[in-house]
Amino acid sequence: MSFALTRRHSLMLALAALGAPSAALAKTPDSASLVLPEDPIAGNPKGDLTIVDFYDIRCPPCRAMDPRITRLIAADHGIRYVPIDYPILGPASLLGTQALFAAQIQGQYFPLRAKLMTEPAPPTDVSIEADAKTLRLDWAAMELAMNGDEVAHRVAMNLARGKKLGVTGIPTLFIGRQIVPGSLSYADLVSVVASARKGA
Repeated sequence: MSFALTRRHSLMLALAALGAPSAALAKTPDSASLVLPEDPIAGNPKGDLTIVDFYDIRCPPCRAMDPRITRLIAADHGIRYVPIDYPILGPASLLGTQALFAAQIQGQYFPLRAKLMTEPAPPTDVSIEADAKTLRLDWAAMELAMNGDEVAHRVAMNLARGKKLGVTGIPTLFIGRQIVPGSLSYADLVSVVASARKGA
């Protein structure tokens, strides 16, 4: 089976995993409880407050939030930031997510993410290969991983998590026991973080 066919099959499986949104949660979970061992982590891995961010690399509000979150992490050393790739905006989003998970195997999730979140055009096989080579990744190994079972499973798991939590729009942030749909200004983000700490 060709990589293109494998990728289309992965997209169908991923979208099928979404299904209908789950009913609203009876109780908002603590964000720290949502983190899985394979999730990428930025900031302080042992921070006192976890921000879980369901996002899509092609989502403009998600892209707008990214530098604000980076600024927050730099200013607040108690933040553990966990991005959850949630590729709901089509094949280019799925391709980017597959690339990120494959890059993570080689320890380069966040460097590739920085590129994908700022490049103006949707990712393609050609652009991802170029980015991978710029980052000195093993492209042959990465391409195989992108189309492998491990990456497909992680995509499906992320979509299933979002569905279970009732995530229907992006970005959706879980900060402590607060759910924050949509993008925030930096000042509002700082305010929500302070509120979450008070409510902990």
